Order: sequence, then C-alpha cells, then structure tokens
Amino acid sequence: MPRGVVAIVGTTGVGKSELGVQLAKALHGEVINGDSMQVYKGLDVITNKMPVEEREGIPHHLMDFLEPYQEYRVTEFTDDAIKIIKEIHSRDRVPIIVGGTHYYIQSLLWKNSLIKSYDDECDNDSEDDGILNAETDVLYKRLQEVDPVMANKWHWNDRRKIRRSLQIYLQTGKRHSDWIKEQHQPDEKASSLRFPLTCIFWLYADPKVLDQRLDKRVDKMIKMGLFEELKYLRNKVKTDISSGISIDYTRGIFQVIGYKEFEAYLNALEETPYLDDKVIDAIKESSIEAMKSATRRYSRKQIRWIRNKLLLKCQESNLNDADTDCISNVRVYLLNTTSLEKWNQDVRDVAITIVKEFLDKGTGPDPKSLSLEAKELLDPAIDTNTFDNLKAWTKYQCDICKIFNDNSPVVINGFSNWNQHLQSKWHRSNAKLKKEMDMNWGGQFPPWFKERKKKTNNVMKKQFSKGVTDFDEETGSSIEQIYNALRINKIRGNKRFDFMCATSKLKELEFPPNKTDVSGLHEQYPNNEGDLIVLPINKRLDII
Repeated sequence: MPRGVVAIVGTTGVGKSELGVQLAKALHGEVINGDSMQVYKGLDVITNKMPVEEREGIPHHLMDFLEPYQEYRVTEFTDDAIKIIKEIHSRDRVPIIVGGTHYYIQSLLWKNSLIKSYDDECDNDSEDDGILNAETDVLYKRLQEVDPVMANKWHWNDRRKIRRSLQIYLQTGKRHSDWIKEQHQPDEKASSLRFPLTCIFWLYADPKVLDQRLDKRVDKMIKMGLFEELKYLRNKVKTDISSGISIDYTRGIFQVIGYKEFEAYLNALEETPYLDDKVIDAIKESSIEAMKSATRRYSRKQIRWIRNKLLLKCQESNLNDADTDCISNVRVYLLNTTSLEKWNQDVRDVAITIVKEFLDKGTGPDPKSLSLEAKELLDPAIDTNTFDNLKAWTKYQCDICKIFNDNSPVVINGFSNWNQHLQSKWHRSNAKLKKEMDMNWGGQFPPWFKERKKKTNNVMKKQFSKGVTDFDEETGSSIEQIYNALRINKIRGNKRFDFMCATSKLKELEFPPNKTDVSGLHEQYPNNEGDLIVLPINKRLDII
C-alpha cells in the first residue's frame, strides 16, 4: 500500500476518536493526536480524551505528555508529527491523524500552508517588545500607523489581536496584512501536499442534533469528575507559581473550554464558603450553561474552518494537480454521524471501503456522491480572495449610543455585528430616548433622567464601595455577602469581575426580574474605585 496518510476532522462530539480506532484496526494503522488540548498530561475529562480501554491497544502518539504550564505551538506539532509519520511508514503501517484542531492538521498536511515563519520568529525576544506592554489605546494607535488594514479589522479594544498584529510587524519587519496577502496569492508551493496520498474524512452531524449531544456530554463530563480535574489544575497552577514557574493564562491548556467558564463557581466555593446555597447554585448553573454555550460556539467555529480553509486548500491542490497533469491525491469525504444507530453502516464501513481503495489505487468514489449533505457542503464557503475581504472590513460608530456612553466611542466591527447592534435593546432604548430629547428637551437629558442617574450613582457608590447588610428575601443572603463573593472573582489581568443581580435591593433600580441570571451580564463600566462592574446591556446605568 502506498505511503499515504488518513486524517479525520470534524467538530467536537461527532466520533472522530472512535473512527480513528476502527480505521487503525482495519488498516494496521496508528493514531496521531491532532487536538491541541489532548497533548497535556491527565485532565482526561475536560480535554475529552478517549479512555485507554476504548483505544483497543492502538498506539496513540502526541498525547498526554505536556505539563499544564507548557505551550505546544503548531510548528512544534508539525515537526514532531512528521517524524512520527516517517516512523509509522517505516513499519509499513498507516498514520491516522485524528483531532479537531484543524489549524494543526492543515499545517501538517500542506507545506507552507500557514504563516509559519513569523510564528517562529515571534517566539524570540525583541528590543521593540517594550511597546507591547503599553496600554491598549497606545497599541491600537501604533497599529494604525504601521498596518492600517489590520487596525481596521480589529476592534479598538481587542488587546490580544491588536498586540499580536503589532508583534508580527515588530519582530518580522513585515505587516500582518502582507503575510495574509502573500499566503493567499496563487503559489504552487503554497498548495503542495506533504504526503503523496491524503484521504480526509469529515465527520458531520446535523447542528440541532449535535447541540443536544454536546449539552448531554457536558452533563456527562460533570458526572465523570470535571470539577475534580479543574480543582487539580488550579492547585497545580498555585504550586507551579510558588515554584517560580511563569503562567500565561491566555495560552495553552487554560484555553480549554470549561476552565474559564467555571472559574467564578470554584472561586465562590473556595473563598466564600459562607455564601448561601441558592447563590452558589445560581453561579454553578450559570457556569454550566456558559460551558455548554461555549462548546456549541466552538463546534460552529470548527465547521467554518473546514469550509473556509481546509476545503479551499484541497481545491487549490487539486487545481494545481490538474494544471500539471497529475492525478488528484487529496480527497475529502463527508460522513454523516447524525444517527449514531447507523454508525457502522453509514460511517465505519463506508470509511474503510473508501480508504482502502484510495490508498491502494489512488482512486475512489466522487466525494459529493455519498449524500445530499456532501453535495451541499463540500464546496468552500467563502470567496477565495481573503485579502480583498480583509480590506473590505468596515468599522461602524454609533453616534446615538455614544451619547449614553459618556461620549466615549461605541465602535462596532463588521456589517453583521452592526446590524445586530441596531436591533439590540440597548440601542433601541437609547434611540427612543434620544428622539424624546430632541423633541421635548432641546437635545438635552430630561430632568428625570438626570435625577435617576444621580440617584443610581449614589446608591451604587454606597453598595459597591462600602457594602451593605440588608437581607435579601429572595436569596437568603445579604447584599454584602453577594458583593464580596463576586468581588473576589475579579480577574486581575483583565481588570474585571462578575457582578450578579441577585438582590431585591437592586430591584428598585429596574434590574431584570430574574435576579439570579448572570448569563447576559457582559457590559463593563468603571466605578469610582477603578474596578469594573458588569451591568445588563438592556439597562445601562452610568457610574461615576
């Protein structure tokens, strides 16, 4: 059998690991992990590792070998995986790459498919790195000067992306937008497959069915010990920090879904054991829903990567092969996993039949002939000229909402987000009030608004600067307990902490009736002590 490779991609929760083992048994293969979170030791539940007993003795490479504080870059993965593939080929076995970190898998299957060179260079220190520690507005102004295309792409307050684009320019001497432009220019080398025969299986499930499956999996993870793993990870971090190890919470294992989502809940358990059980349960339920929501969003993101990038790369490779009279040597087959009851006939048996013929003869059925879903989804979903799309990105400023934001700019990124903003309760409420101001008050704030604002400021200052001891009949906790419990959840790196509207005392301020709902509280405002308070977007209250 020719020395090809098999890759299994798809969203989380579609059975990639199961198919990997089944193909390995049928092909005398070995599995290479392509999930950036499963490289870490332990943490089997939160990273969704396949239990050892279910691997049926199949070797699994690049799994379970890193400490939580270590980082594993795509360039390191690519180099390590290439070595392992050569070793597997030397044993006359088939390498099967399995995972949902499609960025990793694509960098392995294609030479120069990702912007590798600047990733390598940006690992090194630079004399220009000093500016990267400046305030976000300073970074943004600098990016506007050196790379206006990327500055227009990013939100002015998105520090991580702004800093990354600026870092690329400072440490490589080339603008981030230029890297992207070069990456998407027609280039035979850029589309060169690394391995002569590459068969990719995309496991797909109907989004509605998948959402239900993912929600149930989160519940199962909790029963299997998710909280225990999170507590272990938190304790290990404390130990590592006390040993002098530097921890970057924006990278590596700390990006796994669940770590950030349950931080407020675990903080409340550890640091405020006196907090009422109802409040604890409210925080827990909100954290569970946050993890489920994040998992569903991630699955959408994985599909977008496959359709926008992976399929496009396959198309480019096949076009280049046609121009040079070569036989197509990369194919993507979509297998529908919506009905798990039909797994063996619709997924396992089909995959085994296809891959045997493809690796043996370089041929196989037309990928679009397998199903209606395959016919619909196996075309790239975007315009191939990514750089033109980047240049066309537009920022919008809302002049109406700016008035109610202490005249600070309200910037919206992209046409889709702008439409969402115009339909939001906050904007519609502001627009209604602005119309009333223009008609009846000469464009000025009406007296009742000024009085409400003054009253709100005084009450909020009292409650959140000094704390109060009023008993809350709904939750059984004092406002002071709730305030202190949530104040300790402040994430100092982002200068924010979560505020839960769970007190009857705040009812007079017209907060939402569901006092224990924290899922929608995402608007941040500074108070007079420099902290940030999170208020509902539909009831914006100014704090001085």
